[in-house]
Amino acid sequence: MFKSGFLLDTDEKITAALYNQTPVSVWKNGKLYYEGGPIQEQTEEAVYINDGYFLKATCIFKIA
Repeated sequence: MFKSGFLLDTDEKITAALYNQTPVSVWKNGKLYYEGGPIQEQTEEAVYINDGYFLKATCIFKIA
C-alpha cells in the first residue's frame, strides 16, 4: 500500500499502517531515531511500536 519513506502525517495514515502491519521508522529532529517495526497501537498523543511509545508532537513517522 505505502512505499518506503512515505510520510505518515495523519491519524488515518497511521491507522492504515497499523491495520496492514507495515514496518514504520521513527524520525526526530531530522534524524532516524528508531528503525521501528509494525505499529501496535496509537492514541491521540502517541504511537506504540515494539512496546515503546513515541509522541506524535515530537516524532515523524515514515514507512520503513
